[in-house]
Amino acid sequence: MKSKLTLVFFSAVLLTMVLPYGCSRARQAMGRPMLMVSIEPLRYFVEQIAGDQYKVVSVVPEGYSPESYRPTPQQLMELSECQAYFKVGELGFETTWLAHAVENQPQLHIVDTSDSLRHAGSGHALATFDPHTWTSPRNAALICATICEALCRMDSVHAPQFRENLRHARATIDSTDARLHALLADVPCRTFITVHPSLTYFAQDYGLRQLCIERDGKEPTPQDMRLLIRQSREENVRVILLHKQFAHEQASLVSRETGAQMADVNPLGYDWPEEMLRIARALKTNP
Repeated sequence: MKSKLTLVFFSAVLLTMVLPYGCSRARQAMGRPMLMVSIEPLRYFVEQIAGDQYKVVSVVPEGYSPESYRPTPQQLMELSECQAYFKVGELGFETTWLAHAVENQPQLHIVDTSDSLRHAGSGHALATFDPHTWTSPRNAALICATICEALCRMDSVHAPQFRENLRHARATIDSTDARLHALLADVPCRTFITVHPSLTYFAQDYGLRQLCIERDGKEPTPQDMRLLIRQSREENVRVILLHKQFAHEQASLVSRETGAQMADVNPLGYDWPEEMLRIARALKTNP
């Protein structure tokens, strides 16, 4: 009798251990397979190409900085259930925890969406200090092509759909690019300030110059601030673009000293076309 009770007890314990994992797998099997991406703009691009074939989740939630974000245990568990992980390339957490998280998951496809940018003859040379590659429409088109190629290799059955989705995504990127050119064509001051160096590629696309408050990812020294204020006055800078993921104290000081207006933008937002247009409008409406 005692041995039978012991067997029942251990069977119950085993079930409590296995059922959550089994249920998680069952839910995935009944629904769509899952893909994981680093940030919200990349989720936008992957969803445009994948359509309704996959569920796409982001590691870094809206409003958090990818330079310092630490994934939750639940996200690490989700990673083990994903079919692929799409990364930007060299964002802060991608160079730290991600490399360790995938060591024991050889089945997981890792797609570096910046690979095509490194090898593209007509694309930008990648700036080692700015991993925000998606802020350029030219780069965005190459990123989408890389996503499409990866999905076609993983899921050849739906390859025609992915390629058609890519065509629509490129049309959206092209129309956004045309609107950006129109908005920025006659901006009188083509220099702007950012707290964090995140718009290098955007500036290159539209003949703009970006001055940054941060230096090499560090807080500016008093000497750095004096130099930035002098440059801003000499070039008559009128706009300081703020990111909600970063502190604004130094930006407020520069604004007081130069008269430049501060404007909120969010390059890490999901709606890529709207976020790029928001940047252009901020530069356009603060002459």
